Amino acid sequence: MVSRSVLWGIEAGMGDIKSAWEIALEKTEKLGKLSPEELRNQRRQEMAPVGRGLAERYLGGLGLWQLKIELDRYKGTERELVTEALVSSLVQGIELGNSDRLTKAMEGISALKEEQKSSITQIKDRAEALFLEYQEVEQKERRDAEESVREILHQLRISGSAIGGINPRVMPEWQQALDRFAEPYIMRLEELKEKLRHLS
Repeated sequence: MVSRSVLWGIEAGMGDIKSAWEIALEKTEKLGKLSPEELRNQRRQEMAPVGRGLAERYLGGLGLWQLKIELDRYKGTERELVTEALVSSLVQGIELGNSDRLTKAMEGISALKEEQKSSITQIKDRAEALFLEYQEVEQKERRDAEESVREILHQLRISGSAIGGINPRVMPEWQQALDRFAEPYIMRLEELKEKLRHLS
């Protein structure tokens, strides 16, 4: 059998919980309504996953016309916010050396921001030139690494069919060298991506 003092303690605890709930409600009421900017930011957070999802699907193979149909489901402010998140995700999806993704992302951004087409084309041209320059440097570095490995194997008197194809990518030193010489290209690409993000 539960004593009265225990029951009284539970009731008192319940009273504390209720008063805490009432306090929370009072604080919420005191906060009042959100400002228009706070409402927009809240809405932006709600719509961002939609834009990111559309970007992933588009970069994964969804056609441009299908992307536009998906986007047509949204009107007014919702459409603006979804488009904003979509463009931001497409820009983020551009990776150094991945020319196919660059082309696809830029095609999408250009279609979504038709009024900025000339600026987008200029940025795309600069990114393509950067990719080409990076590819040439990477190929030269790979040839140098292969030659270095062949020289070492030759000194060990290993040659001919015993060597086969040399893949410098499996060597940790090669990956470190690749990361080092890719760094300035990544920084330059980030600058171009930042320009894309700030197109109005």
